[in-house]
Amino acid sequence: MIYKTDPHLISPYLKDASNYIGGFADKVVIPESIEELSCFLKTNTQQITIAGAGTGMTASRIPLSGCILSLERFNSIGNPDGGFIDVGPATSLENLYKKLEPTEYFYPPNPTETLASIGGTAATNASGSRSYKFGVTRDYVIEADIFFSDGNSTTLKRGLTIDDPLEISNGRKVFFPNISYKSPLCKNAAGYYVRPNMDWLDLFIGSDGTLGIFTRIRLKLKFSPSSFISGILFFDKEEECWDLVDSIKKSKQKFINPCSLEYFDRHSLNRLRKKFSHIPTAAQAALFFENDIDRQIDHKIALDSWIDYLENTSVLSDSWFALSASDLKKFHEFRHAIPALINEENSRLKRTKIGTDMAVPDLYYFDMMNFYTRELESSGIEYVVFGHLGDNHLHINFLPDEQNIQKAHDLYAKFVSQALKWNGTVSAEHGIGKLKKKYFLQMVGEDSMNQLKSIKKIFDPDFYLGKGNIF
Repeated sequence: MIYKTDPHLISPYLKDASNYIGGFADKVVIPESIEELSCFLKTNTQQITIAGAGTGMTASRIPLSGCILSLERFNSIGNPDGGFIDVGPATSLENLYKKLEPTEYFYPPNPTETLASIGGTAATNASGSRSYKFGVTRDYVIEADIFFSDGNSTTLKRGLTIDDPLEISNGRKVFFPNISYKSPLCKNAAGYYVRPNMDWLDLFIGSDGTLGIFTRIRLKLKFSPSSFISGILFFDKEEECWDLVDSIKKSKQKFINPCSLEYFDRHSLNRLRKKFSHIPTAAQAALFFENDIDRQIDHKIALDSWIDYLENTSVLSDSWFALSASDLKKFHEFRHAIPALINEENSRLKRTKIGTDMAVPDLYYFDMMNFYTRELESSGIEYVVFGHLGDNHLHINFLPDEQNIQKAHDLYAKFVSQALKWNGTVSAEHGIGKLKKKYFLQMVGEDSMNQLKSIKKIFDPDFYLGKGNIF
């Protein structure tokens, strides 16, 4: 077991991509084996905050008190076997992707930050640009070893549902409480996932480090596509991009079946021009799309289908299409550059991130776009909008000066209220953490919040894990 008590050694664990300030812990605990982890938990009497890789946006890993538990030594990665792979929670996405490169498999979830740990992505049910077709982390976790705050454990597998009691290593049986709360049906990573007849495993995915500790995660893999058709399409009006996305989503054409539909508003493009000077001068919006192709024999016909489909649209003629694997890599760099630029700017200005993570059902797609645009334009606050337009899930980043910080929070609250009226969620992929708690309470209400607390009490009766997250 490794202990760090020097404040200088603790300080790196008190930061993440949210720039949240105010974390405190008296030590960092780093177990080097399952036995050390279990022993520590069985004798611990402090609040515990589980430290991920620090790429999170909601301050989940930043402790308010007690100690930090880092599983950084749990970074093992197995070999793909029959379309599955076992990884430790500290395994990074980057290392997982590298492991799979020479194989016939790939792991579809692709959050922006590839340094994120698999445990962290499971804790927040992260997704990424390919979620439109391939889904979210929950769709790929099929088994996990979980330790609880008392040092006991269980193995969760698909097919073990909440209709039956869960058996813990000390012989205790856990029964799911009789509650009425249900999670929204749109893309969602807000609080505990609760649906009738669900697997126990789904409860822990997205639980923000408040129910248990992942020590092994088995992931389901997909066969790698033979190729991708990809492009960055530019428009001289933002509304034209919205219309095309709606058309693509409704298309029944065989090869118009993208896995990614990623939006960039004019403010995103203005920032991206600093790194990508050949963005068309007239462009006021952009759409990054990817379409996976299973058989190489279909690549040309699929590409021709996309070219024909786009021929009579408002897409600018100097849009970009990938002609090689290196082009595809550059397009992903383009996609990932804007959140990195915003995070760097926030860090440089010591500005806590004020960014939305809301999603709404398809029915309210155009209502959402028009409402956001109208309110943002009239606010006078600097902002950037980008994200997963295929999922009706945009990241609105408010970039206020000091005089407008409260105004930005007020507008954020207004967006939350409207999204909830449309049966949406306050977090579609980043989780709740410490920054979105009041919005989550608004989303579920006091009665449902108490029901969710009853779930936590079953596994963590002393509320040791993840103090300040969700509740």
